[in-house]
Amino acid sequence: MKNENDIDFVLPWVDGSDPEWIKEFNKYCPEHKRIIDSSSIRYRDYGLLKYWFRGVEKFTPWVRKVHFITCGQKPDWLNVNAPKVHWVKHGDYIPKDCLPVFSANPIELMMHKIPGLAEHFVYFNDDLFLTSSVKESFFFKKGLPCDAAVMNALSAHGIGHMVLNDLEVINTHFNKYKSLRSYPLKWFNPKYGLLQLRTLCLLPWPKFTGFVDFHFAASFLKPTLQEVWAKYEARLTDTVKNRFRSFGDVNQWLFRYWQLCSGKFSPCNMNRGRKYFSVDGDIQEICSSIAGGKYKEIVLNDAECADFDNRMELIKAAFDKLLPEKSSFEV
Repeated sequence: MKNENDIDFVLPWVDGSDPEWIKEFNKYCPEHKRIIDSSSIRYRDYGLLKYWFRGVEKFTPWVRKVHFITCGQKPDWLNVNAPKVHWVKHGDYIPKDCLPVFSANPIELMMHKIPGLAEHFVYFNDDLFLTSSVKESFFFKKGLPCDAAVMNALSAHGIGHMVLNDLEVINTHFNKYKSLRSYPLKWFNPKYGLLQLRTLCLLPWPKFTGFVDFHFAASFLKPTLQEVWAKYEARLTDTVKNRFRSFGDVNQWLFRYWQLCSGKFSPCNMNRGRKYFSVDGDIQEICSSIAGGKYKEIVLNDAECADFDNRMELIKAAFDKLLPEKSSFEV
């Protein structure tokens, strides 16, 4: 049974080394699209997934359900009959005529359609791990997502084109100065520290020019997704129809921006208790932080490096020190 205080976790995953998946990818991916979307990093599986589940069980025992999204793939060790796991296939909530899909955008944009999803949920990428005890208030306070409304200037990098598309929708729906006047203590808050100087510097611009995006788990209210879909269904549907990333796409950051502009969040320091690592960084710091449970949440962002396999073995060993026992999510 669900109640209004339930919090679910949502995690999409793909095994890009699966021969059947590769066959499907090559079948549907046009040659010109492969240039911009077939990066091995985007689909590479670290082999660390079981530690994500172990961390959830040990450090967030209060979570109601984990919605584990795949195209139908299932790790051999995953116990799909575990009480807290809901194995979700793309076809369970994405229109059949949009499948198969190889872009995260449709998978994320339709999360509110996942059967049985709680009203409050936290969205994870599979490079985000919990490594220390976390309370519900780390993600939600007084029923609102914990976040930081800090403005930024959009730069042309990575998925900048999608952010620009998100901002087009935001600026169509929201008046920047009205939002600032309506929620002044959410736009300027001591918890943001010096980051809020960015907002101050961008005040003269009449439109939203971007937001500081934190590469950490994102807390959402399901009604936010439903509201955006009700008002901009055609715009979001255009993205859902794209099997591969397209320059015209919006992404799930749109929902976060919507929550910020509508004041439906609780201000927090998004860097407290969290740490971003790139796997090509200081491997000793990475491993000691994992093994010692130094942070509540860490990011292990993929990167190309000559000794990648060796680094992964060291990282796995660090996780084994922190989380040596099987979880109920494992057979």
